[in-house]
Amino acid sequence: MEIVTTLVISPILQEILSRATSFADGEIAKAWNLEKELLSLTKSLPKLQFMLEAAGKMVECNDTIRDWLRDLEDLAHELVSLLDECDYEATEQVHTFLPSFSFRRKMAGKIKEIEDFFHRGIQIIDVLNLLLTSLDVATPGQYPDDISEILGREHDLTEIISLLNTLSSKYPLSGLSIVGMPGVGKTTLARSIKKWAEEGNFYDLVAWVSVSKKFDEKKILEVMVEYLDGRAGGWNSYDAMLQHLRRMLENKKFLLILDDVCNELDAETWKRFISRLSNTFKASGNSSIVVTTSNKKVASTMDAVGCNRVPMIKHELQKLSNEECWLIMEKKVLSSSNLTSIKDPELAIGKAIAGQCGGLPLVADVIGEALSQHIDADKWSAIRDNTAWDSPHRKGILSKLKKSSDRLSLPLKKCFSYCSIFPKGSEIRRDEVVQLWMAKGFLFQHHGSKSDEQEDVGDRYLEDLVSNFLFQDVKMDEYGNIESFKMHDEMHNLALSLSTNETFIWPDTRPIDPSCIRHLRVMSNTNFSVLPEAIPARLHSLFLDADVFQTMVSKLSSLRSLKLAAAGKEDLEASLCTLKYYIKYLDISEVQEVPGFVTKLYNLQTLRVTGCRSLGELPTRIENLVRLRHIYFNDERHMPSSVGKLTALQTLQLFVVGEQKGRRIEELKCLNQLRGTLKICNLEEVASESEAMEAKLEEKVHLIKLQFLWSKCRRANRNIDESVLEQLRPHSNLKSLTLENYRGGNFPIWMLKNAPSTFDLFRLNNLVNLELFNCDECCNISCLRLLPELKFLHIRAMSNMEGIGSKFYHDTRERASRIRVRGQPITLFPALIKLVLENMTKLKEWIEEQGLVVFPCLEQLLIWDCPEFETWWIDGSASQKLSVLSILECPKLQVIPSGMLNLKSLNIEDCHNLKEYAQRDSPKWDNICHIPHIKINGEMVQSQDS
Repeated sequence: MEIVTTLVISPILQEILSRATSFADGEIAKAWNLEKELLSLTKSLPKLQFMLEAAGKMVECNDTIRDWLRDLEDLAHELVSLLDECDYEATEQVHTFLPSFSFRRKMAGKIKEIEDFFHRGIQIIDVLNLLLTSLDVATPGQYPDDISEILGREHDLTEIISLLNTLSSKYPLSGLSIVGMPGVGKTTLARSIKKWAEEGNFYDLVAWVSVSKKFDEKKILEVMVEYLDGRAGGWNSYDAMLQHLRRMLENKKFLLILDDVCNELDAETWKRFISRLSNTFKASGNSSIVVTTSNKKVASTMDAVGCNRVPMIKHELQKLSNEECWLIMEKKVLSSSNLTSIKDPELAIGKAIAGQCGGLPLVADVIGEALSQHIDADKWSAIRDNTAWDSPHRKGILSKLKKSSDRLSLPLKKCFSYCSIFPKGSEIRRDEVVQLWMAKGFLFQHHGSKSDEQEDVGDRYLEDLVSNFLFQDVKMDEYGNIESFKMHDEMHNLALSLSTNETFIWPDTRPIDPSCIRHLRVMSNTNFSVLPEAIPARLHSLFLDADVFQTMVSKLSSLRSLKLAAAGKEDLEASLCTLKYYIKYLDISEVQEVPGFVTKLYNLQTLRVTGCRSLGELPTRIENLVRLRHIYFNDERHMPSSVGKLTALQTLQLFVVGEQKGRRIEELKCLNQLRGTLKICNLEEVASESEAMEAKLEEKVHLIKLQFLWSKCRRANRNIDESVLEQLRPHSNLKSLTLENYRGGNFPIWMLKNAPSTFDLFRLNNLVNLELFNCDECCNISCLRLLPELKFLHIRAMSNMEGIGSKFYHDTRERASRIRVRGQPITLFPALIKLVLENMTKLKEWIEEQGLVVFPCLEQLLIWDCPEFETWWIDGSASQKLSVLSILECPKLQVIPSGMLNLKSLNIEDCHNLKEYAQRDSPKWDNICHIPHIKINGEMVQSQDS
């Protein structure tokens, strides 16, 4: 029987507690006469949660606890389903719904069963309490039996030793943290540092402390004393122990290695620990601390606290190359045989296997041990071809990686294990995974804690998992938010093992217990003729990458999340009727038609219909989905009418303004929970500034990206464009703004400043990115010159803009002599990093003005399709940091300014008057020959290696 751990239960109990508390405090509980049962349940659940922490330590050695947890899980899921039914019926009939006697009895009965399990659990744990083991907080001198010498880490060892020597020569106490994902070799490297310190006598005393589960400074200091003189515990006071430690370390240089500091460390605890060590080492010479951790936040805390008194440097370990992994495997094989080298065909097979290690020395070490058992091509081929996570050598890897998940909180473990539903190597988007966690009920806060949206909790969970290196290849947006990530193959195997047979990806050869499966993915191009009969009705998540939905409709009864590759309307409608109480996440992007019954899914939180171009309009009455928080569509035809009634909505990426009721701009009025990106199209349909005011965009404090689009082919109405845009004033939290096909001659006052008499107070003082496309009537962007955070500016098809100079930098009303503060020139575009000028048909010149500091941070410049551009003189502040320059389709430009000494990359395309720059015997070549990368008309004429 597979082990059931408390990670399965805990998030479910949190959801029940949150929802039961809400029910108990409301009118519904009174109407249904369930107050007593719900209040009793809310009192029992926190105690039950505490018991689960204890039960989790006994589950692997006791069948009674294991069975108790499995039964409790089933009950908890049933109670959540009942709560979903309550929500649904209450929405369907609002105040008129009174549950039947049988329904009320079923609800009360489930609550009573939960309480009975609570009392039964207390009895079980009391009897088996002696089986609970205490936490191993810190133990001296213990480290794993890895390979005896480091391979592939010679450079890291040299660098760390150099850093330790440099620091210890300057400071009485200093430190270094070695950071990296589980299995990357942090502990092995720390062992090499310890060996270097002892053999070279660089320190008088060296102590190794395995911190592991909890950072307890008193325990660590006790271990240090035990390490030094063999005395363990028995101290009358903390001060007495510190005094004894101080005497032992007097006039001695000390190296302390804290291995595996993995739980998050608060700043005050580390500060207090460092302060006590610093006082202890006052007369000890120049001592050092080396910390290994798989948690980026731990290293950051140490850096932040240590920078004042005790400097800490972070050294992050990267994954090894395939060749370095092979060296580890080869060393393992040769050390267990009489061979001096490995010959073909084993050599070729072994190097192929090294590519499966994913750059982790731990994996290479374990597989090397497996290869050493039988040096035989057939045996090695079998290991190479057996990539299943439950194969013998993979189990060895998982047993070593498991501690990286053991330290996680129970909700984090469940969120991590759920990600095994995604295929190996796939890119996982942040918004999708957070919404799936939410649908499963993983994102409820503990009762009484700070009130946050579930999406906020999910974002924090994701950041914690990334910080612990459980996710890799993280992509961030320009604002520092996680966009997507991937899972290392071994981390995926770990997540799959933690799912305790809950997750299954078809096809898979591993043995399964069908009654355990709650999350199923069917891969594309697969034969699905066997498994359907074994699919349990308890399935909670179904991801179909193949068109096999019609074979499964009758099997589905309790899905929370459904993602389809394709389905017929009738099949989908029949299934949704069955799932109406429970479904919370629905991705039907590939279907040809959305059935009308979608509007009856009152508990739905996320709806995605983005992938099918032939999809027609969405059904009417979408506004019935009162709990809908995220809706995704990318076609104007799919925008639901009366979207303004969906007041819980957070994601509405596209809003198309129309004349008819339900599609007017005023629909945005009450959608103050909107987050992320909002694109508003057909703004020419807004008839007046009073209509624009009704959108109340300034109240959308969570929106960070706005796109305002007018149709290109329309009757020009310059005045209405200006007045409408003036009233579409966003909140000052906005970070990205796009204006497209705007025909006003001036930009609105909120893009300029709050008060006419000042230059430094701006509405958009948090704006990072600005895009101005086809704004034909505008001739300058002087209002943007002082935006303090603007880093990216893209201007396309501003056909009236003739030059970059005085009109570009300031209004004709304001001369340079007037924009000075206390005699010093104001810095214009102070944070701009990237500037793109595209399709500027009248742009002729770029002339810098003396006495102004302009573009001091500019690193990238792209000038594209400017047929009249011929004069360019750039010097001073704008050329200091410029490293990337692209000039495309500027046929009249004859000269590239000199003086751009930091330029690293130059790309010239279709600029016929610049042809001399490609000739090495031309005097103009001398102006650019210092640039490492030069590409002219698609041909690389100079690269870094040339």
